[in-house]
Amino acid sequence: KGVDSKRFVAGAEIYAREAHCGTCHQADGKGLPDAGFPPIAGTQWSQGNPDRLIKLTLNGLLGPIEVEGKEYPGLVPMTPFGALLNDEEIASVLTYVRNSFGNKASPIEPAQIKKVRDELKGRVDMFSPEELLKQHPME
Repeated sequence: KGVDSKRFVAGAEIYAREAHCGTCHQADGKGLPDAGFPPIAGTQWSQGNPDRLIKLTLNGLLGPIEVEGKEYPGLVPMTPFGALLNDEEIASVLTYVRNSFGNKASPIEPAQIKKVRDELKGRVDMFSPEELLKQHPME
């Protein structure tokens, strides 16, 4: 648990960085729905299948998405962070997201990030929500 709590603290710092997660998803994880930025608080996108979350974090997300029963046009892409953050940093920020804002989910290990990153090697395009849900149906 010591490593998980260190990751959580590091993840909180990464989340709050300028032009990182909190810019769109906000300090409370509730997003800015009117501006097209969905919440990550209490959603299966955050708390569900770790690979789905890792993929959208590494490669970004573009296209219409439904979150908590609300449709988002998905015109503003989610930034792909694969080139900006290393495996430890992504594991940290996702551990933070999965255990903040009322979310309760398993921590993420750097080895999980590396595995998915290796699977996606050579892929440059963003994911669409539809493609991710085909690969990892919602729980």
